[in-house]
Amino acid sequence: MEIDVRCSGVDLMEALRTYLQRRMRFRFDRYPELIRKVTVHLTEQDASKAHARKLCQINAELNPSGEILVSETAADLYHAIGGGIERLGSALHGLRGRQRAADRGFESIRKENRPKTSGRRGGRRNARARRPLFERGRAEKN
Repeated sequence: MEIDVRCSGVDLMEALRTYLQRRMRFRFDRYPELIRKVTVHLTEQDASKAHARKLCQINAELNPSGEILVSETAADLYHAIGGGIERLGSALHGLRGRQRAADRGFESIRKENRPKTSGRRGGRRNARARRPLFERGRAEKN
C-alpha cells in the first residue's frame, strides 16, 4: 500500500507524518490485497480565524478498480486524521461485506429486486383509511 500525503496551508511535521503512516498501517494491514494507493489531503479551512478547522480528505484507490473518498473535519490535525482513517475503515468494512455477500450469491433486498406492483399499496388497512371518518367506525364493528 502506497501512502501519499499532500498539504496546503498546513505545516506537516515529521511526527504528524509518522502518526499518519502508523495509523494507516495498523488499520489497513488486514486489507493488503484491497487497497492499492492512499492519498491524504490535509488543508486548513477558514485560515483567517484564530481557531481554524482542519480538514483531512482520504482517497483510497482499490484493486482491481474503484475509489473511496472520505473526509473529516476537526479542531486539530491529529483528530482529523484519526476520524478520517476510522471513516475509511468503516467504508472498507461495508464494501468487503457487500463483496462477500455477492460472492456467496445472496440476493439484495433493495427495491430493484422486488416484484413490480401496481404502485398502490393494497390491503384492508389501506381500504379503511380511504373511507370517511363516520363510516370507519361502522365497518370495524361489523
